Amino acid sequence: MRTKSTHATSEVLATVLLLGMTITLFGFLNYMVFSFSFEPAAPSVNLIGSIEEDQPTTNITIEHTGGESLDATTEIIITIGSVTHTETLQNILHGITNWTYIALNDDKNPDTWDFGETIIFTSASDLTDTYIQALVRDPSSNTLILSVTLQH
Repeated sequence: MRTKSTHATSEVLATVLLLGMTITLFGFLNYMVFSFSFEPAAPSVNLIGSIEEDQPTTNITIEHTGGESLDATTEIIITIGSVTHTETLQNILHGITNWTYIALNDDKNPDTWDFGETIIFTSASDLTDTYIQALVRDPSSNTLILSVTLQH
């Protein structure tokens, strides 16, 4: 008389179970690898832009009101009408025409833009009814930290 062997079923089940575990592991690894961000995060900061008219000049002011310090490579971009003025914080700290950096009295980080410090762009022309936009860009993450239209 012939007897049936159940070993083949156990081997097939073991192979299917092993294959399922392998697929699950690779799926989990793919999820972990592809959800990981390789870019540096943009700094978390609060900036406020405003316009102050002081005849015969107009000042465009950006004030750091909290969050992380911004390093010297940070770019400040002011667009007035169709003209764009771009400077790095490092150049502004060293005294560029039309740009003013107002630091705190007790500046513990002299090469950074910290809480309470202000950057002012001065324009000698009349900016009434002129489009004005202020942008602040972090080059390490290539992210706009501030994008505000101050006047249409």
